[in-house]
Amino acid sequence: MNRLFAANCAAALLFAASQPALAQDNAAALRNACAKDIATHCPGVQPGGGRIAACFKQNVAKLSEGCRTALKANAAN
Repeated sequence: MNRLFAANCAAALLFAASQPALAQDNAAALRNACAKDIATHCPGVQPGGGRIAACFKQNVAKLSEGCRTALKANAAN
Protein backbone atom coordinates (compact mmCIF):
# COMPACT_ATOMS: atom_id res chain seq x y z
CA MET A 1 0.00 0.00 0.00
CA ASN A 2 2.85 2.42 0.74
CA ARG A 3 4.19 2.06 -2.80
CA LEU A 4 0.75 2.72 -4.26
CA PHE A 5 0.31 5.73 -2.00
CA ALA A 6 3.77 7.03 -2.89
CA ALA A 7 3.03 6.60 -6.59
CA ASN A 8 -0.25 8.48 -6.13
CA CYS A 9 1.60 11.25 -4.28
CA ALA A 10 4.11 11.62 -7.07
CA ALA A 11 1.37 11.53 -9.69
CA ALA A 12 -0.65 14.14 -7.81
CA LEU A 13 2.30 16.49 -7.57
CA LEU A 14 3.17 15.99 -11.23
CA PHE A 15 -0.45 16.47 -12.29
CA ALA A 16 -0.73 19.65 -10.25
CA ALA A 17 2.36 21.02 -11.91
CA SER A 18 1.00 20.25 -15.37
CA GLN A 19 -2.32 22.10 -15.07
CA PRO A 20 -1.68 25.89 -15.05
CA ALA A 21 -4.77 27.40 -13.33
CA LEU A 22 -5.76 24.30 -11.44
CA ALA A 23 -2.14 23.69 -10.53
CA GLN A 24 -1.89 26.96 -8.67
CA ASP A 25 -4.90 26.13 -6.50
CA ASN A 26 -3.87 22.51 -5.98
CA ALA A 27 -0.24 23.36 -5.37
CA ALA A 28 -1.26 25.99 -2.80
CA ALA A 29 -3.57 23.51 -1.05
CA LEU A 30 -0.85 20.87 -1.00
CA ARG A 31 1.72 23.35 0.28
CA ASN A 32 -0.64 24.41 3.08
CA ALA A 33 -1.55 20.86 4.06
CA CYS A 34 2.00 19.54 3.79
CA ALA A 35 4.11 22.52 4.89
CA LYS A 36 4.98 21.02 8.27
CA ASP A 37 5.75 17.67 6.64
CA ILE A 38 8.11 19.34 4.18
CA ALA A 39 9.85 21.21 7.02
CA THR A 40 10.05 18.10 9.21
CA HIS A 41 10.83 15.34 6.75
CA CYS A 42 12.38 17.20 3.80
CA PRO A 43 14.39 20.09 5.25
CA GLY A 44 16.72 21.63 2.73
CA VAL A 45 15.05 19.89 -0.23
CA GLN A 46 14.69 22.45 -3.02
CA PRO A 47 11.25 22.50 -4.69
CA GLY A 48 11.10 21.60 -8.36
CA GLY A 49 12.21 18.70 -10.44
CA GLY A 50 10.19 16.24 -8.37
CA ARG A 51 12.48 16.55 -5.36
CA ILE A 52 9.67 17.09 -2.82
CA ALA A 53 7.68 14.21 -4.33
CA ALA A 54 10.75 11.99 -4.04
CA CYS A 55 11.23 13.01 -0.43
CA PHE A 56 7.57 12.28 0.31
CA LYS A 57 7.95 8.89 -1.35
CA GLN A 58 10.88 8.10 0.96
CA ASN A 59 8.95 9.30 4.01
CA VAL A 60 5.40 8.25 3.14
CA ALA A 61 4.85 6.43 6.43
CA LYS A 62 5.85 9.53 8.39
CA LEU A 63 3.57 12.04 6.63
CA SER A 64 0.78 13.63 8.64
CA GLU A 65 -2.79 12.52 8.09
CA GLY A 66 -3.67 16.00 6.73
CA CYS A 67 -0.92 15.86 4.15
CA ARG A 68 -1.81 12.32 3.10
CA THR A 69 -5.46 13.32 2.79
CA ALA A 70 -4.58 16.32 0.62
CA LEU A 71 -2.34 14.20 -1.58
CA LYS A 72 -5.06 11.57 -2.00
CA ALA A 73 -7.68 14.21 -2.79
CA ASN A 74 -5.39 15.81 -5.34
CA ALA A 75 -4.67 12.44 -6.94
CA ALA A 76 -8.42 11.87 -7.32
CA ASN A 77 -8.77 15.08 -9.36
